[in-house]
Amino acid sequence: MINQKGYFDLLDWLESEEVVRPQPFFKRMQAEFAISNILYIDAIPAATGVRLHRIHHTYAPHVVRAVTALGPHVLTPLLKHALTSVRPLDWSMLPETIPIAQLLLSVAREHSLSTTGVCYPLASREGHAALFAISVADARDWRQFRRHYDRDLHTLAAKFHAAVLETSEEGSNRQSTHSILTGREKEALTWAAAGKSYWEIAVILGISERTVRYFMSNARRKLNVVSNTQAVAEAVWQGLISGPDNRSE
Repeated sequence: MINQKGYFDLLDWLESEEVVRPQPFFKRMQAEFAISNILYIDAIPAATGVRLHRIHHTYAPHVVRAVTALGPHVLTPLLKHALTSVRPLDWSMLPETIPIAQLLLSVAREHSLSTTGVCYPLASREGHAALFAISVADARDWRQFRRHYDRDLHTLAAKFHAAVLETSEEGSNRQSTHSILTGREKEALTWAAAGKSYWEIAVILGISERTVRYFMSNARRKLNVVSNTQAVAEAVWQGLISGPDNRSE
């Protein structure tokens, strides 16, 4: 049965929220359409790779670590392909186009995650590309699911993306982040970008682990993100710190 009520309820919710927060929206999407997981990415595809500007998802930390461990030689081609697609990209077609996608799908299976899903490309600002990906646990009626819901899910994803961009633009009109991030906050972010733990950053900077957590919490709040990974990506994007590949030891 087509869930038209859920679609319109979500549209109303998106329009009524002054600031759209990703996780509440994702939870509503999961409940209304029986979606297992959601991934949203706003990035800049470049000749040398993909610069992540914003990323939100519903995956557990151990899954994120396993996927990240695949490395850029696996993830970058997949991201570039998905971000530059002109139509919804069914995950089942990935291995035919990019054989290395089998490695990512294997990680999903190892963690008992569904490999049935689709990526919806989203129109974004000049130079940017975005996607909204969903997966479902029950693959038996996948063709019917897409037939019934593709249009609604793609529309909701586009509305969500627009709301995120509007919030970001409003934030950019406020005081510059360059002037409000302290030197210590930038140092903590730089070492976090290098993959250091709170404890390791504390040792390197000669401060307590509690103080490191305080600096990172402040940085997340000032950068308007919810995770350290997003804080690092946003800081690199704004030129506040160097990326892990450009930092000298």
